[in-house]
Amino acid sequence: MGFQTTLLSWHDFYSITGMAAASLVGLLFVGLSLHLRIVVTHEDVRALARVTLASLGLTLVLALFMVIPESNDPSSTGWNVVGVGVFSVGLLARPLVGALSSSRRVLSIPRLILRFGVTTLTFAAVIVAGGILVGGNYQAAFSWLVGVSVALLVGALRNSWDLLVSVGDATMTAAGSPATADAAAPSPPLSQP
Repeated sequence: MGFQTTLLSWHDFYSITGMAAASLVGLLFVGLSLHLRIVVTHEDVRALARVTLASLGLTLVLALFMVIPESNDPSSTGWNVVGVGVFSVGLLARPLVGALSSSRRVLSIPRLILRFGVTTLTFAAVIVAGGILVGGNYQAAFSWLVGVSVALLVGALRNSWDLLVSVGDATMTAAGSPATADAAAPSPPLSQP
């Protein structure tokens, strides 16, 4: 089976992957905007948000490269994949340094290192998959990219969960734990129909 035929057989997978990443980007923005004060004032939260956005962005761009009708040459698609992988790895340095040097942290250092480490490995796997495509072994590259795409989405979901729970906890702590105050207040009587 030729490259173009193989690429066409993966079209639906990458369409779904791209739509999932785009939807999650929107949900990430909505979730973070609800607690914007915490995101803006805590460098570690902002860094994890950037990394999560980069993961979803890489997933989306990777899916776009796989559904764009290009030449019959897998190496041109491979170089695109390598380029976006290298660019994404470059996006990680500044947020990581900022998060680790922050004096006010919501997230623990081991958690940050774990999240950044897994993301870095996934981004490096994108570069490897692009290299496999450049080498012409597109069957292996497509198989490799399935795992990479799933890892990117699952990693971004995990980061999003950490962000939302940590940001929500920091918001409640900063507000004097309104959930506790609500629980102590008497509940209003239920009206009878």
